[in-house]
Amino acid sequence: MNSSSPVTLRVGTYNLLSSRINDTNEQRRLLENNNVEIAGLQEVNYDNYRLSKTKYNSLTNFVGDHFQYSYFGNTINFAGGQYGIATISTLPYRSESVKHLYSNDSDKNNDKFIAACENYRFEDKSTIKDMEDLRSEYGMSLVEPRIVTRILINKDGQEIAFYNTHISYASTKLRVMQFKQLVEILEQDDAEYKVIVGDFNADRNTTDWKIFADKFNLANGQEGVWRDTYIVDDDPTMRVNSIDNIITSKNITISNVQTVYSTESDHIPLIADLTLN
Repeated sequence: MNSSSPVTLRVGTYNLLSSRINDTNEQRRLLENNNVEIAGLQEVNYDNYRLSKTKYNSLTNFVGDHFQYSYFGNTINFAGGQYGIATISTLPYRSESVKHLYSNDSDKNNDKFIAACENYRFEDKSTIKDMEDLRSEYGMSLVEPRIVTRILINKDGQEIAFYNTHISYASTKLRVMQFKQLVEILEQDDAEYKVIVGDFNADRNTTDWKIFADKFNLANGQEGVWRDTYIVDDDPTMRVNSIDNIITSKNITISNVQTVYSTESDHIPLIADLTLN
């Protein structure tokens, strides 16, 4: 490789909004038209009956001529199918894996919640009511399982470990535990270049990002600039809306950080150029 021509990668992260049928063609175009090469997607319905009488898959219109490769990570069995996160890429990947993050899934009420998720059906109002009753009774004590996925890609001879995640919103304590776990996972990774993207749900402050900042580079928050990526003012408990991020190992330079405004979801894509040093 010519040292005068460093390897670059255009990366994105986008929470799709799982509670409605979206124009996934338009969501894909937001990334494709901005020349994104690899992106993490969150809130992905995968062959389930959550939104329709027939199986619905959020990824159907994402994978095609531009994003030829995808990897789905199942967070929880949901509505006769699955629900989780996915990575879409113009580059093939050589390996893939999933790690579970800390949660309170041993709580007996959470067992009821996980069962309600699996039983949920668009056509069956009783299953919808079961879910609503649980949320009404137990509120934030119900915690979805959380995962982080990893794929290994190669760009112009350089290997990059690309992670995607969707962190818990239920409590700051749990979120901080998951942040620290992610740092441990990244530090233990033997890949020279490491990238993690996702919806980190750090909606109370920007100080929790310090857990990453000492050892990694952040796109959102770079040079003190925080970009809102959650655009719906519907949660009075949220104090900041800059909850999505692209984080890299220190040997990667982040530039051209931007958001792409759209009303196709309650989040907007966060995009950045990465240069491998």
